[in-house]
Amino acid sequence: MKGDNPLFRLQSLQRDLVAFSEARLPNVERLSNELESSAEDLRRLLGKNKKNESSRRVLAPNASAGSEALKIGDVEYEVNEEFRQYAIKVADELDLDELEAAKLCLDVTLDVTAGVDLTLPDRAVLRFTQQRCAVLECMRLVLQLHEDVDEIDDPHFKEVYERLMSQVLATSQSNVPETASKLFKACKDGLVEVETFIRRCAEAKQTRIMTGSISASDLAGSTVAQQLLLVRQHESLAGILALLLNGRLDLEPPDYRELISHAASVELTSDIAVHYIPILIASAARFGSSEQTSRDTAVQLHKLFEAGPAQLHWKMSDLKAVATAAWVAEYSHRFQDPTSDTTLRVADRQKAEGDRSELFIQAVDNRVFHFMLAACKWLKPELWHDPAKVGLVEFLLADERSIFREASAPSAEFVALAMRELQAFTDAFVSNMPDVVRRLKVEEDDKRRMKFSIASSEPSGYQPDLERFMLVMAYAYQDSPETAQEFLRDRETNLSGFLRWVSQRLPTPRVAALCELLTSISSDEGSSNMVHRFLLEGTTMVSGKLRKTYGVSWSQIFAELETYAASLRNRPALPQLASQEGAVASRDHIEGVETGIMLEAYLRLAAHVCRRSPEARNWLLREQSFHIGEVMFQMASSSIEGRLQASCFNMLAAMLESKVTEVNDGMWVMLDEWISTGGPAGVNAARPVAPGKALPSERHYLQRFGERPETATALVSLLKGLVMPPASQGVPFLDMLPFPENLGAAHRHTGIDAYVDFAIGTVFRQSNDYLRGGAEIDEINVLRYTCLDFVFQVLSTFNEDLLVLANATNIEVDATMRTSSLSTYARLHPFARVMEWLFNNNVISALFIAARQDVVQIDSCGFGTPLVQSTLRSIQVMNLAFELQATYFNIVRLIVKTQSGSRGAQVANPAFASFDDVMQSHISAAVDIAGYTTSVHAALSLESIRLLQKLVSSRKISGVSDLGPLRARAGNRLISAFGDESDILASDLLPTFVISARDVEEGEPNLKIIKVKAILDMLNASLDASCGRPSLGHSLLGFSCGERTVHIAPDSIFARGDSLFHAVTYLSAFIPTVIPPSNISWLLAVKRGCLDVVNKLALTPLTTGLVRPELLHSELLDALSAGLAPADAYPLFDDRQCFETDVLLETSADAVRDFLKVRELFFRYAAHQLRSAEEQDAFSVQESTTSTLRGIIRLQTGDIQKTMSVFDLSDFMDIDTASGLEVDHRMLAGIDLSACIKTDATERVASYDLKMAEQLLTLRKRELVNNGSIKEPQEEQQLDDEIVATLASLLSQNNFRAIEQARVSALEAWTELVSLMMTAGGLQDVQLSALALQGLHTILPRYERSVATNYDSTALLARLTLALVHPITTAISCTPEQSSTAHERLLAAVRISLKCIADSDTWLTLRDICYRTCIAVVGCLPLKGPENGKTVASSHARQLLVLVQNAGDRVLSVLAEDAFSGRGSTRVSAVLFLDALVALSQAANLSSGMLRALSKLNFVPVLIDTSIGSVASSFQAQNEELTTTLAYFHTALALLLRICSTADGTQLVLNSGFFSAISDSRLFSTDPDIGLDIDNPVALRQFYRLLSAVLRVVTAVAIARGPGNAATLQLCKSFLLQNRFSIQAVFKRTSSVQRTAGPAENEAQEVAEQFGKLMLVTGFLDDDESTQQKTLRLGGFT
Repeated sequence: MKGDNPLFRLQSLQRDLVAFSEARLPNVERLSNELESSAEDLRRLLGKNKKNESSRRVLAPNASAGSEALKIGDVEYEVNEEFRQYAIKVADELDLDELEAAKLCLDVTLDVTAGVDLTLPDRAVLRFTQQRCAVLECMRLVLQLHEDVDEIDDPHFKEVYERLMSQVLATSQSNVPETASKLFKACKDGLVEVETFIRRCAEAKQTRIMTGSISASDLAGSTVAQQLLLVRQHESLAGILALLLNGRLDLEPPDYRELISHAASVELTSDIAVHYIPILIASAARFGSSEQTSRDTAVQLHKLFEAGPAQLHWKMSDLKAVATAAWVAEYSHRFQDPTSDTTLRVADRQKAEGDRSELFIQAVDNRVFHFMLAACKWLKPELWHDPAKVGLVEFLLADERSIFREASAPSAEFVALAMRELQAFTDAFVSNMPDVVRRLKVEEDDKRRMKFSIASSEPSGYQPDLERFMLVMAYAYQDSPETAQEFLRDRETNLSGFLRWVSQRLPTPRVAALCELLTSISSDEGSSNMVHRFLLEGTTMVSGKLRKTYGVSWSQIFAELETYAASLRNRPALPQLASQEGAVASRDHIEGVETGIMLEAYLRLAAHVCRRSPEARNWLLREQSFHIGEVMFQMASSSIEGRLQASCFNMLAAMLESKVTEVNDGMWVMLDEWISTGGPAGVNAARPVAPGKALPSERHYLQRFGERPETATALVSLLKGLVMPPASQGVPFLDMLPFPENLGAAHRHTGIDAYVDFAIGTVFRQSNDYLRGGAEIDEINVLRYTCLDFVFQVLSTFNEDLLVLANATNIEVDATMRTSSLSTYARLHPFARVMEWLFNNNVISALFIAARQDVVQIDSCGFGTPLVQSTLRSIQVMNLAFELQATYFNIVRLIVKTQSGSRGAQVANPAFASFDDVMQSHISAAVDIAGYTTSVHAALSLESIRLLQKLVSSRKISGVSDLGPLRARAGNRLISAFGDESDILASDLLPTFVISARDVEEGEPNLKIIKVKAILDMLNASLDASCGRPSLGHSLLGFSCGERTVHIAPDSIFARGDSLFHAVTYLSAFIPTVIPPSNISWLLAVKRGCLDVVNKLALTPLTTGLVRPELLHSELLDALSAGLAPADAYPLFDDRQCFETDVLLETSADAVRDFLKVRELFFRYAAHQLRSAEEQDAFSVQESTTSTLRGIIRLQTGDIQKTMSVFDLSDFMDIDTASGLEVDHRMLAGIDLSACIKTDATERVASYDLKMAEQLLTLRKRELVNNGSIKEPQEEQQLDDEIVATLASLLSQNNFRAIEQARVSALEAWTELVSLMMTAGGLQDVQLSALALQGLHTILPRYERSVATNYDSTALLARLTLALVHPITTAISCTPEQSSTAHERLLAAVRISLKCIADSDTWLTLRDICYRTCIAVVGCLPLKGPENGKTVASSHARQLLVLVQNAGDRVLSVLAEDAFSGRGSTRVSAVLFLDALVALSQAANLSSGMLRALSKLNFVPVLIDTSIGSVASSFQAQNEELTTTLAYFHTALALLLRICSTADGTQLVLNSGFFSAISDSRLFSTDPDIGLDIDNPVALRQFYRLLSAVLRVVTAVAIARGPGNAATLQLCKSFLLQNRFSIQAVFKRTSSVQRTAGPAENEAQEVAEQFGKLMLVTGFLDDDESTQQKTLRLGGFT
């Protein structure tokens, strides 16, 4: 849809044009294509096909036809009658061709984002307006490029651009480019059309409201948006016309005549009329100057303005005045040189000049400067309520009607255009009409003198027009430092001359205007330094009283301030009455309003220059004798106008810019002395006190400055500047109090709690009261921001790490920090009092009022506005409160309580035990704050997401809410608070997750990417904290949540596939992670976050059943697999090779880590899908999943797509990074940084807190300096270098650990997936064996390499090797080639396992796996085979023996050690492997060597002792590993049995005390029926099994030594004789008489059989009877 959408195409072109103009467009080729595809739109501009009868007949055929088909272009649609009527309505509304109107309706019908809450006609009209707005903006940007076309480097783009301009400027009759008149006329006609639309829109709105057909609120969605877009169109047209007039394209005088004629005929609202100001100024400059227009033509054009028959008649006097003033200012440039026209007589020239002057004066009298100043005030509103400037502008516009009140804010582009043109006008007026400027000054001064000399009731005609002009000039040059410097850089320029001329002998209002002008042109450091030098040029003046004329210089400013302050000092003070704490403001001592304005302007200028000019600041503080601080406090202490008090505080705050500690402490002392004693030194009258009343406290005295919001704001701003740390202290280490430690000791307890109470407890707490008292909302927003910024600065500059380091290190923090002690720092720092106020009910209410603003209003304001900034600060304060509350409650508050006697009254609500409780009590505010997550202001959005993340992670806030006994317990509090708002919020967040090529092509993360990452972090935090319960994260993702379960509601956004879950899932699959040739860290971070969310939902029992069908339907695994690229295809990570050392110091480390995490998450999801398919017998899913993992994606079309197999994806193991940097400490030797180690909650790996480490190292440095270890500057520099190196080392170690942890996690997931494929992949034996062979081929080299580097990886690879060995047994019997490959891989597995066993550092569990691997290989390979007609040891057996021999005696030593002292199953595995080795040696007829090795290790005696010898103790003691112990006994006996298969082995067993061990074990000495205390039938069976195993060995001994070995036979017979009672018991139990159905029957039968075999072998029964007894027995019974 987007590809065919004209609006999307034009908006895309607009974005790229803006990016190209700012030199940040990486894809110029796309811009060229967009220009070509949109050339027709630009050529047509606002042209359109009007409605006509033929199109209407096609759209609405006769009823008899009954056709539902409608052909638009080449496509035929079926439409109903309602659609046709809507299209006709749109055509009538827009005067548009009916078929084009139908196409418009069709476009918005198909576009789901086109305002579904509006009716179809409204949406279509809005779309039409949006398209025209976009095409006009594109044309404006194209014309902007025209001035710089010669500087375009790309030849293809330059060619496309020039061709486009040719088409745009071509006439309709030919394609030949002519002048720009055609485009100029089109834009002028566009103005007419847009103005008509604006008028009709306003009339329609009023009509619909008056008739009641629709309410005013219902119109807000469509009409307001349409009006705004129409205004933007008008602005764009003004911009295009101004560009044409200022550009190089040719225009004709008739174009100007038509434009002026149209301007004269219009009657517009003020906000629309302002758009004509830049057009009129630019057109006058174009056609009035001699360079562009001939003299005769200019004369004819001049007649349009001067009195006569050709003069235009204007409907709007304001526009007439602007047009006249602009024209005369430019036209007068022709006559600057009196010799330019020798034919003109002097008298005629003088008369013409007088006429022009009169014409300009008429424009002035017609209030041209009123209108311009009012326009400037609207275009550049004073967002940060400046009392001085507001007062001056209001004074100059006191008689001007209120305009622009209901108008929408202008665009930044139009404001910049208007200011540029006003700069041109002011320059032209000053340069071309100096006589008029002088005349204005003279006449104004005369009228001003008359005003003060005549009775006040008589009119003087005085108008401060020159001051208004100066204010217009100030607005024009404000925030334009390059052009503003023209005033001061070159003294020969007209602007510089004007500035110096106008600065002499000024009346009071002009002083203020000049101060404002100087303030505006000093917008950066360079221009501020110039203004400072300009002010230094004034001569010293002696002033004894306030005068009516002044100059502007530092000396004059100081003189006037001193004079005014002296008048206050010498004035008797009024006592404070008992009923009031502060005196009422009085102006008796001020000679009129003008003096106050002048003083405010002086202070505003001084403060502004002081803030921006280091030269001025240093000069004021160090090089002049005027005590400005004392004077400011003297003025502020009097009952003067609030704005003037505020200006005094602002001046003091300006002196703190880039402050040093001495300045800060001095200001604190002056302030505290003033507050404590009632006034600064030198004031004759101290603080007035009512008779009989004590001197009020500091807190009460401060209250008087909280009565007026502007004063309160300024004083809190001063306090904010005072609590900010000096620049010399530096951010890394904050250990100083922001005030002198003994401040206030002479008057009260030390500290600044009184000032904190004023800023928060008085001013901020009653901020809403100011609003109710009639203050402007903008002023209150400034006040809120100032208070919140004060809180923010206090909280953010408190060093909580000092408290941790003091308790966790051996460094004496008290001795090294710059405050006297740590407890003093914690007690006196304003952090404690600020935190206490944050738990005050009233302050909490004010905080949430500041935070809860209308999102629409927030987005309509600029980011730098007080509303946005105060809202942002409120949320930042909440975040800091969450982060610092543990430090406050657990440490600081306890310290403060020990000094409770020296503090103010408790202000916190004791019911709040944490800030979580505060948020819980205002849980509904979380919904409003969450709305900011979709704000256009990135900082506000990100801060809101951070706060939301804290809320969802809080157990208190996200816990189960209790709704009372009747409703019992409801669900998650946040879910309950959000309700349906979660769906609305999720829908608003969806566009953020639409990442296009534009968002990634710039090579750095844009705001959308940063926002997506923050949202994903919040969602993951919510899911992590949910503990298997529904959470807000589930709700935002689209699930319907109950108390303990979630479900998918019918017709919900999840059911429709429009949920945030679907957006996250789509993004996880399709977001690119590479900008060739490099992997990009921020793209990988987003992909990782998405996969984290998907995996948590897929693997959690709460949601797995709901998301699994969605994920299968979307074929996520296939999409993820297709999107993965080989690691070596893009070997760079953030443009660095991964093995470079610097990788660990930059974002490249994050890229490597997240690359590994993405692989891990893919493996885990694939394993989940495979496991679920196997559990649910979903054979098709199982088959497709396995196929994808084997590298083949089977598409629904039947085709296949190759992708990376699971073994190809093992390439992540080959990504090697350099190890973390190590520093050889010299000066820092022995420092313990363990206190700085914290566990990263996200990466789950221990890492160093670098901020805390830096502070620890700084403390150590101070300690070394204090104890004299560091003396020389060179040593200190070496120590600093060592600190920097140490921090770099810690950073690299953090990143290295994170990467290694990610690698191991990815490997664990990969091995789990491969193992799962072997067991649950649904593969046949042949496929399994092939897969296992491929797996061994992949992992064995890495397995061997990991033995020497990483045992975590070794254990995982060893476990997978074991899992892959078993399926290979089927490959041994396959083709010779496959069999050879299988043998090769198996032998390699054994070789690596033996190497791992022989390594002394391997873990017990790892050796256990290696034992089992070797056992499996030995068990599946044939040990004997035919050779030359004989059965001999197979080649495999010989190869295995060679491997064992090559491994050395170390293997047997380790085996013996593990067999005897190992734990758990390792003992069993070790004995089993020894059994396999014995079998292997016997097969190769090399058993003697093996027996010698075992004898050397004394293995057999110990084995007998640990098995048979310890059986009794093992069962009598408490044995938690009974099963393993039994297994070990049986395994040991099996090994003994194997050894006894040869005569030498039997002899070794006999020599090792085999029979004595049996006797000592007393296994056969108890009758199970009567003497064995075994009630458990299972235990009885195990007992019989042990007997059977021992008897097998005994029988083997008898057989191996042969009947001829009498000694062995005698030992066996003695054994039988010794245990004959046990034999009888067994036989009895198994006899037919005693047979039972008991559980021991089978095991007992086995024991009886073994006894019988032994008797048979030894001939025990024959020896038991004499020969005579045998003879007698033949005749009867025994």
